[in-house]
Amino acid sequence: MASPPTEAGTTLLVTSPEQAVDLALTRAPILRSAEAGRRAAQGDRVTAGLRPNPDFTLNAENIGGSGSYGGLRSLETTYSLSQRIETGGKRQARIEAANRAVALTGLDVEAVRLDLVREVVRALAEAVATGRAVEIARERVRLADEVLRATRARVEAGREPFPQQRRAEVARETAAVFAERAQREAGAALRVLAVLLATPGVEVMPARAAWFDDLGPRPDPTRAAALPPEQLDRARLDALIDQRRAELDVQRRNAIPDVAVGAGVRRFREAGDDTAFVLGLSVPLPVFDRNQGNILRAGAELSRAEAEAERGQLYLNAALADAERRLDQAWRAADSLRRVVLPAATEAASAAREGYAAGKFSLLEVLDAQRALSDAREQLNAALLEVQQVRADITRLRGRAATLAPILAPAGRQSP
Repeated sequence: MASPPTEAGTTLLVTSPEQAVDLALTRAPILRSAEAGRRAAQGDRVTAGLRPNPDFTLNAENIGGSGSYGGLRSLETTYSLSQRIETGGKRQARIEAANRAVALTGLDVEAVRLDLVREVVRALAEAVATGRAVEIARERVRLADEVLRATRARVEAGREPFPQQRRAEVARETAAVFAERAQREAGAALRVLAVLLATPGVEVMPARAAWFDDLGPRPDPTRAAALPPEQLDRARLDALIDQRRAELDVQRRNAIPDVAVGAGVRRFREAGDDTAFVLGLSVPLPVFDRNQGNILRAGAELSRAEAEAERGQLYLNAALADAERRLDQAWRAADSLRRVVLPAATEAASAAREGYAAGKFSLLEVLDAQRALSDAREQLNAALLEVQQVRADITRLRGRAATLAPILAPAGRQSP
């Protein structure tokens, strides 16, 4: 397990996805809510297995009448005990339906865990990316300042017209505006991460992350994007169908009337406290209410669950195929930007600045070169972010119950 994050004062330093996930799984309220839902289903399972309670009845007759029935002289007292007997396998059907509900809520808990892991990894990657965007924007401001100083010197020396200085000033102010916006976006990303980590009042600060730059092995675009048979969301859809089918069985069995039997003792005071046994049998007649409405509703819920499962399967397959394509595109873009575009843009910008200082290049060429360099850095940062986030999405789509480790590492690598 990853070591806990370093906390100093009101600042929480997060150095890896493992640390962020460990903290979120420990403190996130949404997990406690999901666990409470599972415990509630377990309570329903206990209730489903209980048999009906017996009824104790006390009847007193012939009290306070007229004539020979006045007072308590003709009192007849009956003490009886009755028990409703469930027929048609109702109890076992209820237990089965409750067991299905417990299984479904267990899968729901696992889904919440996997969703939380995915969101934490995505939010941490977003926080790292926006932090780097701030650094890129600040570097853009620094380069714009250098060009502005060089331009002013050339204008003062009469080697450039004054409008060139104004152009350099506009470029510098534009860079400053971008830097302010990047700072706001970075702050928003950190706040989102803090919410997921359930750290109110604590400033979350991601450390410089080597994991963010790790592209991992190149995705294979020819690999068939197919969900594993034990994939969690598919298992949830199947479990929902099983639960709906069990509920339909419960409602069909509820149409069978139960039988109530009773026995008691009757005491006749008028006859010298003689006693007699009393037996009773009660059977409802299903003339009007045969549970038709509940059976109809349960059947419709089953049909809806089957249709939702079919739709969900199509969506999951399409989502995985789309994510695989996006990962391949993002990986190739990041690799090309890192190996080819960024080195070339860096070299071109450096040469343009040196050439401008020597009078070999115009200000427009310098600004274009610097803009190209900033764009390359921003595009690489965005491509790396997409790689990390899409990889988290893919692992979530392929996720199995109680399997959290793969989402923390690039495909083809094991978690440390």
